[in-house]
Amino acid sequence: MSGTVRHLLPGVFILFLIPQAWAGDPCSLGAEALSRKDLSAADAYLKQCLNAHPEQIFPYLQLCAVYQLQGNAEALHRIALEGLKRFPAEKRFYLTVGNRAGQDGRYERAVEIFSEGFRRWPDDERLRKGLAGAHVGLGMEVLNKGNNRLAEEHLRRATELDPEDVEAHLNRGRSLHNLNRSVEALAEFDKVLALARSLPLTRFHRGMVLYELGEYDAAIEDLRREVESNPEYPPSYLFRGLALIAKGEWAGALTDLDIAAQRMPENARAQYGRARCLRQLGKNREAEEGLRKTMELDPSDPGPVNALARLLLESGRAEEAQQMFQKSAELSKKQRSAAPGEIRYESSKPE
Repeated sequence: MSGTVRHLLPGVFILFLIPQAWAGDPCSLGAEALSRKDLSAADAYLKQCLNAHPEQIFPYLQLCAVYQLQGNAEALHRIALEGLKRFPAEKRFYLTVGNRAGQDGRYERAVEIFSEGFRRWPDDERLRKGLAGAHVGLGMEVLNKGNNRLAEEHLRRATELDPEDVEAHLNRGRSLHNLNRSVEALAEFDKVLALARSLPLTRFHRGMVLYELGEYDAAIEDLRREVESNPEYPPSYLFRGLALIAKGEWAGALTDLDIAAQRMPENARAQYGRARCLRQLGKNREAEEGLRKTMELDPSDPGPVNALARLLLESGRAEEAQQMFQKSAELSKKQRSAAPGEIRYESSKPE
């Protein structure tokens, strides 16, 4: 995940002096070749040096320097990993191995490596940033798998390590929303706005949480701003329409829900909201079509079934209405208790 890798910085390998006793041997020749940027010769000599002196750290470091200059990520990681096993007190090995784990999406491994490095050097900024980035990557990974509680833990740790990490706050807000912790989610989205006011979709997320909290005017304002800056995102119209329904502003809600339903034809919530508006505005034929389409999209929801039953009854179609009322009652028995967070977020990174 590229948004996380930005935190993870490779080790910078400097050249160590070769003991005079080894002058003329592969260690000295490799160091000389490296100093003049003859990387092919340096590679060959330093491998011989490593075989002859595996107990010494400098051939590991200088081979890392060779592979870093060559852009040979595989070889760099291999030697740095060997070096880390033999010389756990060398900081640059932690940076390089942790960085590679993050680039490969092995975030648990990256957390493990950076945690140990940060424990040893708690004042090192690169290790702190690397550990924060690893927690962001792991948090987003488990968020996408539906483990919101674990995601929130990792993303909270990332914000503790790096309070200005927008990505961590944004995705922690998502995980908190999924856990129905709306007040805390709102606080996270507020932090995102404070750090990056123009970040796309932040107003949408904040507006959606405000809608869930029943703060309809504030939700409508946030969603209005999101629509102005990002008019191609249909969920903004959906939730602004739902907030307008909650305020009884049916005509305005229909305008938004027409757009949402057109752009998201498979979204049952958009279709149901639109049908409710049509019903309130006396457009019963279109409302019936919308309710039946909603029932096709989400056969388990008793709401549109009950709404259709009432519409049919008022239209004098009592027998059909009775069948719908019975079906609605059966669905209601099966339906689980409604939860505040009806849409579940997956992870997202700033563009």
